[in-house]
Amino acid sequence: MTWETAHKETRDGFDIVLSVTPEDMPPDWDETEEERAETLQKIDDGTLAYFVARVEARVEGITLGTAYLGGCCYDSVAQFVKEGYYYVDMVEEAVEEARTVIAKLRTVLAKLTD
Repeated sequence: MTWETAHKETRDGFDIVLSVTPEDMPPDWDETEEERAETLQKIDDGTLAYFVARVEARVEGITLGTAYLGGCCYDSVAQFVKEGYYYVDMVEEAVEEARTVIAKLRTVLAKLTD
């Protein structure tokens, strides 16, 4: 699986990196056969971007939190970021995980230095 960096930003002191890779699972949406065929054609011809999204929260290049979401289907990856619904949730999830990891590391490092 090859990930392509699609978007970067800084939030709450973390470097946020959105990467995408093509989704290999077929869409499983509530569509008629005709709608499904049209959607699949648009994915095949590149009119729609169909991907798995990964958001990482990093500090100094070290990934401390990650969130994944498959089955993303948008006009573009930029639309996924701009519309924000899932993207914002993924950023919050990755940052929360990063903060948890940092707290655990502080505890472990304090024990090691005692």
